[in-house]
Amino acid sequence: MHYYVEITCLPDEGVSTAFIMGKVMDVLHLALVNLQQQVGSNPVGIGFPEYVYREDDKGRVEAAQIGGKIRLFSRDQAHLEALNLKQQLQCLADYVHLKSISEINRPNLAFASFQRVQPKSSKERLIRRKAKHTGQPEAVVREQFESFEEQRTTLPFVHMRSHSSTQAFRLFIAKQIAEPVEEWQFSTYGLNGRVPVPDF
Repeated sequence: MHYYVEITCLPDEGVSTAFIMGKVMDVLHLALVNLQQQVGSNPVGIGFPEYVYREDDKGRVEAAQIGGKIRLFSRDQAHLEALNLKQQLQCLADYVHLKSISEINRPNLAFASFQRVQPKSSKERLIRRKAKHTGQPEAVVREQFESFEEQRTTLPFVHMRSHSSTQAFRLFIAKQIAEPVEEWQFSTYGLNGRVPVPDF
């Protein structure tokens, strides 16, 4: 049995769907961190019903968007209730529509996994990080990265801000159609490439 709640972003003049989506995901991330601390793991997965990523026959991106809706899924209604989303999203009340928790009652339910993708795109950041973790001088680490080629991605993403460092970053997300599995555990972003959620 699966339960879900749907959040729809409501753009306004001067406030884009992408901006609202980032703010909603920030709130959800903190709520999922708190839930994980309470129950020991995160039993709530996130899906993006308007997610689109399409390439043409030459591999060029035709469409890439996360959309303006988020669905949170759980096998236990109490876990969705524990998120207290109405209160958590109060500061965004003018920009989101929150539906009530519902049971999913659909025949032939499709599933898809949503996974975070972290391209190794910043050579300088990787050098600084390795130097800090290994205690090696940056000049030595820089030599190790001489042949490094930065990776890029055109996947849909959400603009977010790290709560620990306050750095802005893009949460790139890949979607994969999949069969349901017994496992039901997610990151504090509600993502897991091995655990699909209902997709409708």
